Amino acid sequence: NSSTLIILCVICAIATAVLVNFAKPVCLALRLMDTPGDRKLHQRDTPLMGGLSLVFIILPLIATANLLLVDPSYRWPITVIVMATATIAVIGMADDRHSLSATNRIILTSLTFALAAIIHPMFNVRFLEYALTTPHINIGMAIKPISVFFTTLCCVGLVNAINMADGKNGLVIGLCIGWLMLLATRAPAPLLPVILIVLAALTVLFISNLRGWLFLGDGGSYGFGAAVAFLTIATYNSFDLDKQRLMFAEEAMLLFAVPVFDSFRLTFVRMRRGQSPMAGDRDHLHHHLLDRFGWPLGLIIYLVIALLPCILLFALRR
Repeated sequence: NSSTLIILCVICAIATAVLVNFAKPVCLALRLMDTPGDRKLHQRDTPLMGGLSLVFIILPLIATANLLLVDPSYRWPITVIVMATATIAVIGMADDRHSLSATNRIILTSLTFALAAIIHPMFNVRFLEYALTTPHINIGMAIKPISVFFTTLCCVGLVNAINMADGKNGLVIGLCIGWLMLLATRAPAPLLPVILIVLAALTVLFISNLRGWLFLGDGGSYGFGAAVAFLTIATYNSFDLDKQRLMFAEEAMLLFAVPVFDSFRLTFVRMRRGQSPMAGDRDHLHHHLLDRFGWPLGLIIYLVIALLPCILLFALRR
């Protein structure tokens, strides 16, 4: 099984590198190019590759691993992850190509997350269990419609926060790599092939993105954000042999605190100015780090701020 997983990860990395090599003609044909202008300061048209890599390489290889490597009890949940993540990546690519309205994006992604929560309980947060006190604080969601609404709200908020943070090379991909590596220390064994296959592709995309060869686009930021959200909820809803959660609520919250709080801040500031919460500007945390420290030093500082507290908390709870 381990050798098969290694082979799938290598195939994923190589296939992603090949797709990156043909990024420009493929994205030109599909009209998935990011053109400079307005707040977009890059110097040339750049392929938007995140959604394509998910839909055509990563998710098919995860589906293959699901058939070959995964315990049968996890095959349906992983199928839900593949189908829902593909749907959200396609919504993002549709926005890349046709500029969907914010309302349409929110409605479509909300329906996808809600449907996943309804289809399988692994993707529905029924209780918030905090391990900060003894005994643990456990807050129930009362009835299923409330838990589905809460789960959907959290996932849509996370995906939009990740999309809002996608403004500088390496930022969102670096966050996703860090999040998945942390999740790998807690996730149940059947989810590890999913995490490792995504990490194999993200490593190639990270290098290419840092060099300015490609951008994730909304297809990538939405799609990878959805994958991380599903894997986080599935890990949170999993238990060890002692009936203890593999990850507690405060750990999941801390994972995403920096981009989520930054999106809350931006929403408040824009609404106070009379602007749409989805309006663009240069007031993101990464913009302030760029102006003060330059890039890539600003990237390093952002990732340290976002991930170091999570690393310390995860290490303390082992």
